[in-house]
Amino acid sequence: MISRYNRVFIASFLISGILLLAVIAGTAPTFAQQSYTADSLFIALVSDGNALVEYDVGIVDPLSKEIRISLFGEDVSDLIVVDYDDKVVKFTTGASPNEIVLNTPGVSNIRISYTTPDFLAKDRRDWIFTLNSPIGFTVKLPPDSILTDPGENSPSIKLVGGQPLLTFKPGNIRFVYVIGTLGTEEQANIVIKAAQTTMQQVTASHPGIVLTDAKNLLQNATEARDAGKFADAEKLADQANDAAIATGRDFEAAQKAISDAQSQIDKASGEGRDTLAARQQLQQANTQFANGSYADARNSAYNAVASIGSKPQEPALPVSVIIAAVVAAAGGVGALVFLKMRKPGQAVLEPQQQKLEEPEDPPADNKTTSVLRPPEAKVEEKEEMENLDDDAVEPVLENNSTVPYTIPDSQIDKTVLSRIVERIIGDRPHLRPEDQQVLKFLAEKEGAAFESEIRTKFQLPKTTIWRLVKRLEREELVEIRKAGGQNLIKLRFEDKQA
Repeated sequence: MISRYNRVFIASFLISGILLLAVIAGTAPTFAQQSYTADSLFIALVSDGNALVEYDVGIVDPLSKEIRISLFGEDVSDLIVVDYDDKVVKFTTGASPNEIVLNTPGVSNIRISYTTPDFLAKDRRDWIFTLNSPIGFTVKLPPDSILTDPGENSPSIKLVGGQPLLTFKPGNIRFVYVIGTLGTEEQANIVIKAAQTTMQQVTASHPGIVLTDAKNLLQNATEARDAGKFADAEKLADQANDAAIATGRDFEAAQKAISDAQSQIDKASGEGRDTLAARQQLQQANTQFANGSYADARNSAYNAVASIGSKPQEPALPVSVIIAAVVAAAGGVGALVFLKMRKPGQAVLEPQQQKLEEPEDPPADNKTTSVLRPPEAKVEEKEEMENLDDDAVEPVLENNSTVPYTIPDSQIDKTVLSRIVERIIGDRPHLRPEDQQVLKFLAEKEGAAFESEIRTKFQLPKTTIWRLVKRLEREELVEIRKAGGQNLIKLRFEDKQA
């Protein structure tokens, strides 16, 4: 049975349909490879966003037992199929909701009528129509409609009963229209209120966001409305609404780009790569972000990542410091002599606390050596160090005493090293206070000290000192060397200029 709704629909367009179908007849291509031809397509748009469709199809072989026809749109309802004598043609649903299968042989022409919402989308007041059609078709707009954007494929326009009829050629069609009168004070107030609501939502979702452009446009819209320029007010309010949404997107993109750049720069710095230019670019990105220039901030963050330099080559050991280890094995007890060259052929070693023993036969070059022994190590400290790796553990003698050694005088001026350390601390504000204190202590010790000396100086557990030293090593500010089984902590930049 044909519903009353569809009968009214068919009757209402019967007269105009003859004219409209005559206009578009012959423009539809013939699908020879199929069992039917698409003869004409007429679409009447309704103010609620639905579309009423009349699709005329010619059957190539009326005696065929099965004829499958694809419809325009996916969400199809109120579907009815009749022949040109208005007799109902039986059908079933095919493999998809927009496919029907005719099972009434002997029909040569049919008209398919149905409703679908798939052609329209709404953006505030704008209704946006889209359809990719292989045949030409005609569209009837709703009453009181105004075509605001005919799209790239400009249609031919006719008025029938005071309503515009748009006829398009085959292709991907898009156009925009509004329903109602443009340029009224009431409508201007509605659009301005909508823009204000959008700005409030964007601000709530993005704390601290700067919406200067959107606010200026909204202010101009308000002034235009107050001046009686209602159409201009609507246009400006729409632009303010769009600007607020776009600014929110730029805010999120810039925020993510800056966060990613910071992570990559920190990682590169830990790898010893040059990040000076990258940090300058990142600072510029942060400044632009604070000023509300989110698109520029995002680009600067991308540039910061691109500015990260390569890892520098390992610096050569400064000539001013040469470490020579002489290990003598006697009854399982090792002795270390740390030498630092002042002049060719001369070396000096200064004891820190007291002599334990003097060698019976001094070396032939008359160099003086001494071995210092601190108090016995605590049992708790030994247990704590069992969990560290081998490189972190100092050698232990048979009587459980460690063997630290002092660092002799250096040719490098302490004042120069102190200035370098102060400059490095200024360039790396992220260093912890205890890290900074250890760097200053190494400068006072003329560039190098044993780990045991640092632990004695700052009265910190061995594990804490080791983690601190490893942090400075990752920053490439110190290097850890083995000297007779002990860890010698040495500044890596003592050969730089202050």
